[in-house]
Amino acid sequence: MTDDMTYHFKPGLSLTENVRQVADDQIGAALASLTGEGALEPRVHDVRKRMKKLRGLLRLVRPGLGEHYKSENAEFRDIARLFSDIRDKQVLTQTLEGLAEKAGDDSLSPLIAWAGERRDAMLHEHDLPGRLEEAANRLEDARIRATAWPVDGTSHEVIAGGLKKTYGRARKNWRKAGRDPENDELLHQWRKRVKYHWYHCRLLREAWPEPMLARVDTLDELSDVLGDDHDLVVLRATLDEASKDLPKAARKRVAELAAAESEVLRKRAFGLAAQMLGEKKGQLADRLAGYWISAPTMAERKAG
Repeated sequence: MTDDMTYHFKPGLSLTENVRQVADDQIGAALASLTGEGALEPRVHDVRKRMKKLRGLLRLVRPGLGEHYKSENAEFRDIARLFSDIRDKQVLTQTLEGLAEKAGDDSLSPLIAWAGERRDAMLHEHDLPGRLEEAANRLEDARIRATAWPVDGTSHEVIAGGLKKTYGRARKNWRKAGRDPENDELLHQWRKRVKYHWYHCRLLREAWPEPMLARVDTLDELSDVLGDDHDLVVLRATLDEASKDLPKAARKRVAELAAAESEVLRKRAFGLAAQMLGEKKGQLADRLAGYWISAPTMAERKAG
């Protein structure tokens, strides 16, 4: 699991204090990436990850945010979309490189070079500085708003409500995908819901660290497996739409390798899902919310 020491609630703080603190930490880190030095690609990737974490935070406490949820969720989504084309082209190159390395196949080199050229061209677009500035300005405004986000309702009803909605959607999409495992869009939707449930478990991990961290790690693997499969789906679709000047033999080889890898990944995903998504949504939501409500403060844990 790639850890983020700021992305979790702290026992002993109120739910409102935790939400505002996590939001401030994530927005601050995103701003540092936007305005910092160094290679652009990892900085853009970090910003997009922070936006997903912020949307995960909002979803966990959605029942308590009222009308603020919709507008803030849309804002963080749209900020991430400012850089989606850069990320898509970066992933395309990485996916091709991964297939070639795993298969030990040099025949994919022309496609890797083609994907790299597309990525480099995107990084030198004339409007990129403007996008960075726009994102920074919007996040500065969001940071101010987050200091006053209200979280109405008891901690149990808010957290259980957020968990129930997102986990329930993950279960529903799992069942749909199981009935049609070749449907790429169903697997993509399932992956997004799993990712949000993973974020929720990360936020609540200090409620009961040992079992929660075990759950976080398994959900992390499930999310990665589904994400890797989605990258292969996007790769195949991109090559199908690409210029026919690309070597036919290389495109055919990629299709074969991607199909074989997808079969392995999807089998693994359904195996992991059986461990993580079998519990009914109401039961899981009440159980994890109960962990949080009964969690000792940090001082009590250290004293014990």
